[in-house]
Amino acid sequence: MRFKRVRLRAPAHLLADLREFYDRIETGETKLEFAAGEGEPFYHFAFLAPWERFDELAAGEEVFDFPDWDARAFYFHDPAGNIVEVVAHRGLEDPTGLSELGLVGDTRAMAAELQKLGLELWDGTLKEDRLAFMGERGRTLILAPRARGWMPTGRSSERHPVEAELSGPPAGEVELEGGLYRIARR
Repeated sequence: MRFKRVRLRAPAHLLADLREFYDRIETGETKLEFAAGEGEPFYHFAFLAPWERFDELAAGEEVFDFPDWDARAFYFHDPAGNIVEVVAHRGLEDPTGLSELGLVGDTRAMAAELQKLGLELWDGTLKEDRLAFMGERGRTLILAPRARGWMPTGRSSERHPVEAELSGPPAGEVELEGGLYRIARR
């Protein structure tokens, strides 16, 4: 599974700043788009980085180790306050594009719908207050319950519209959380 296209929302007055910001960041195989949204929407998502370049990219940043995943990451905020992560997984082939995208809501119901697209739980759990990771190592949808704190800030997760197109079979499309999230696989 790969993230081909992801469309998120942001305050209209920040769209130009976001475009300029992400033009300077290599988003790899993923086309990341922002459209005007209501209020102050924010998300958690992560970009992949090559293992051998991670130390260079993380210079001066606090680094978090994830030994169970054989991964390392650092975090920052973009102009809209999104919690952005840069993560390197040792041994992951072709590490470009988006690695993670957080979806907030009923984790069990979302997981059941995502299974229709061939996405399986590969880590975490579907217990109410925990995170569930659907997809595969290095390329995953993070299912989070409402108001759970995102690492490393602890900021409570919120629900905001997401449109995402993933690669790979089986082809299909699901709507989650009453149509708030639209996930397609082609």
